[in-house]
Amino acid sequence: MTGLIPIYTAQYTMERTMSDTTATSTVANRLSLRKIVVASAATFIGLVMTWVVLTAKSEPQAGPPPERPAPLVDVINVSPRTHQLIVYTQGTIDAKRRVELVAQIAGKINDVSPVFADGGFFRKNDVLLSIEPEDYEFALARAQSALAQAEQRLAEERGRSRQAAREWRELGAKDANDLFLRKPQLRAAELGVKAAEADVAAAELALDRTFIRAPFDGRIQQKRVDIGQFVGNGTPLAQIYALDSLELRLPLSDAQLALLPERLLTSAGGLVGSTSTLSVNIGGRSFEFTAPITRSEAELDRRSRVATVIAEFSGSPDLTEGRPALTPGMFATAEIIGRPVDNVIELSNAALSPDGHVLVVNDESKLERRDVSVVSREGRSVWVSGLREGDMVVAELNNALLPGLRVMTETAVN
Repeated sequence: MTGLIPIYTAQYTMERTMSDTTATSTVANRLSLRKIVVASAATFIGLVMTWVVLTAKSEPQAGPPPERPAPLVDVINVSPRTHQLIVYTQGTIDAKRRVELVAQIAGKINDVSPVFADGGFFRKNDVLLSIEPEDYEFALARAQSALAQAEQRLAEERGRSRQAAREWRELGAKDANDLFLRKPQLRAAELGVKAAEADVAAAELALDRTFIRAPFDGRIQQKRVDIGQFVGNGTPLAQIYALDSLELRLPLSDAQLALLPERLLTSAGGLVGSTSTLSVNIGGRSFEFTAPITRSEAELDRRSRVATVIAEFSGSPDLTEGRPALTPGMFATAEIIGRPVDNVIELSNAALSPDGHVLVVNDESKLERRDVSVVSREGRSVWVSGLREGDMVVAELNNALLPGLRVMTETAVN
C-alpha cells in the first residue's frame, strides 16, 4: 500500500499538468480567434463605409458658373466741346543780323573802347576802337592844298575867258571859236576843282574811318584785334550781332502743320500773322516772351522733311518786367496757337489704349470697346473725337477690364 501511493501521486500530477496545458492552449486559441474576428469586422465595416461614400456622391450638375461681383470703375461723362489746338515745338535763339566788323583803312590801333570785349554791349555810332590818324590827316592836308590850287586855276581861267570875250567883241566879229574864248581851258579848270574836291572828301572819309563806329545797337560776340595791333584794309576786327531783333527757328512736321489754321497755310506770306509764346529757362527759372511768326523758310529740310518758321522778338538788353536779356544760343520751347476744333473730348492718357480705343459703359452696365481718333496730346491730357454726348468712358484702363464685363460706375473728376 505504501508503495502504491507515490505511483498514484505521480500519475495524478502528470494528469493535472496535461490538463493545465490543454486549458492554456484552449484560452490562447480563443484569443487568436477573437482578434481575427475583430480585424475582419473592422475591414468589413471600412469597405462598407468606402462603398457608401463612393456611391452616395451626387452627380455634377451642368449650369453657368456663379457670377462674380461687378468691379467698381471710375468713369468720365462725355461732353464734347470746342478746343483751341496748340502746336508745341522748340528751337535755339539766334541773331537776325550778324556781321563781321572789318577795317576799311590800314594802320595801327591806338585806342580801344571799354565795351570792345567779348560780350560787350554797344549803341549805334559808339566808337569801338580807333586807328592812328596822322597819315590820313597828312593826306587830307595835301588834298586841301590841291583843291586850293585847282580853285586858283579856275579863277584865272574864268578871268582869261572873260578877257578873250571882250577882245573878240572889240574886233566887231559876231562868232568866235571856243579855243579863242578859252572854253576848253575853263572846262578843264572846273573839272580840276571837282576832282580836287573829291580828293578832299576821300581824305576826310579816310580820316573819319580811323574811328570804327558801331553800325547798330548790338553786342560783341568775339573780338579779333586789340590795341597796338596793325590792321590792313579788310582785316576782321570783331564779330557782332544786332539786338534790335532776335529770332527763333521752329521746325514743324506735317502733323503739326495740320493743326494750324488753314488761312496761315494758304496765304502768300506762309505762316505770317500767327502768334507764339516762347518759354526760356534762365538760371533755373522759366521766362515767357511773346513773339509773332514773321516768315517761313523757302524750302523744306531735305533730310528731316520738316518746315521751318521763324519767330521774331525784341532782344533789348534792358530788363523788361524783371526778365533778363535774351542772347543767341539760348534754348527755347514755343507754343504756336493753332486752329479751333469742334466736338472733341478731353481724356487722360490712362483712358486711352495704345492701339487707340477706349472702354465705354453701355446701358446694361457692361463694357464696350469704342475706337476714337486722337486730335492732339497736351501733357497728360489727350483730345479725341468719335464719342457721343452722355457716353461714360472708363477713366483708367487695366488688364482686368475687358469688353463685356459688367461693372459698377463712379463719376471721376476729369
